[in-house]
Amino acid sequence: MQRVLRRAVALAVALIVTGAVAAVALPEYPADLFLPSTSCGCHGGLVAQWEQSMHAKALHDPLYLYKLEKANEETDGAIGPFCETCHGAVAMMAGEFPSREFSPQGGEGVTCSLCHQITGRQEGRIGNTSIVVNPDGTMRAQFDDAVSPFHETAFSAFHTSAEFCGSCHNVFHPGNGLDLESTYTEWAEGPYAEEGIVCQDCHMTPGPGVTKPNPGTAAAGGPERPHIYTMTFAGGNVGLGDAALAEERLKAAAEIRLTAPEIVEEGSDVPVVVRVTNIGAGHYLPTGLTDFRRMWLEVVATAPDGTESVIGTREFHTVFSDGDGNSPADVWNAVAVESDDRIPPRGHVEEVWDAVMPEKGPLTISATLYYRSCTEEIAEAVGVDIPTTTMASVTKAVYTSQEEAAAAQRVAPDPGANTMLLIMLIAGLAAIVAIVAYFAIRSRRA
Repeated sequence: MQRVLRRAVALAVALIVTGAVAAVALPEYPADLFLPSTSCGCHGGLVAQWEQSMHAKALHDPLYLYKLEKANEETDGAIGPFCETCHGAVAMMAGEFPSREFSPQGGEGVTCSLCHQITGRQEGRIGNTSIVVNPDGTMRAQFDDAVSPFHETAFSAFHTSAEFCGSCHNVFHPGNGLDLESTYTEWAEGPYAEEGIVCQDCHMTPGPGVTKPNPGTAAAGGPERPHIYTMTFAGGNVGLGDAALAEERLKAAAEIRLTAPEIVEEGSDVPVVVRVTNIGAGHYLPTGLTDFRRMWLEVVATAPDGTESVIGTREFHTVFSDGDGNSPADVWNAVAVESDDRIPPRGHVEEVWDAVMPEKGPLTISATLYYRSCTEEIAEAVGVDIPTTTMASVTKAVYTSQEEAAAAQRVAPDPGANTMLLIMLIAGLAAIVAIVAYFAIRSRRA
């Protein structure tokens, strides 16, 4: 039955790719209507940012290629064109698949000349590369007074909209319409959209969250602008993207609150309440291909002798099921969402676990939120280093008595208070020395 289902999915994809059913599709254009990034020398600083982004690596990302190979094996190659249209739109329009003998511009994935020759989106559902491209050499962006000696320019309000990003960052199953990646929809149905905060405000400005204005110049010799977009497109890919920017985003995305009583009798249960809040992402945490990516919470109790015990874990991801009700199912076999326990923007989840109080405290409770772009097993199979990032962490000590808590405070006073006291002492001594020196000099002159 499973093989029959896969054949049916393969047939549905094949029909869509060949145009036998209604679907988003890109026209055919020769590669020479697009320029490689090496031709964008006037925008060298922005190109350097783009080179570190996952847009530049969209066609050669080893995790993507791993997933694509598996999908093609199970669908007799039918799924490839569907994925490659988004990851390599120029190469697809130029007919450079399936040979993968890419032109310089076709091999650059989501490249400058593609995005800046997009004029809008196709009618219907946003997603699955629903872009309209006009490769006439006119470069479109957010400025209405841009002038270039090398190409035509035009203002494009579309480039400042979330729909521009949603054209690729919404992916639905080509055979049954099931949402597979819904980053745009998550934003559109959340509070950020209501407040007018769009994707570019967070992912194309320096620092986490909405951090504009970002003054500067968009091109060498160009005018100073009150705000320009960066080409970093920073997300959560620490292993393959710009690690520093990705880690910065992840650490600003979530907050943990841990609640537990300060005093618990030995041998009694210690109720631990952990709340994780999405404080920094305008979409769900995590987002994108969330059956593949991993975000999880781990709560650990550490006894005075250093013995650790995991008292609770929770994963935040999407689980798909196939036509036979089996789960987890890969996205190409998915027909339904079995579960989705991710955290919406400004939403939270709360869990309660119990630890056991030892004979002597303190019992240290720690709650930590982790993120990986894929599992360790997949990273090892692909041969890439995908680190685990600590997004947020919090600890709390629980004691068996007030006396024990007071003793711990005396043994381990606040290091910040000690530092401040030392600074004040040094400053006071410096002031005394200065005063003595001043009067000594005056007495000599007298």
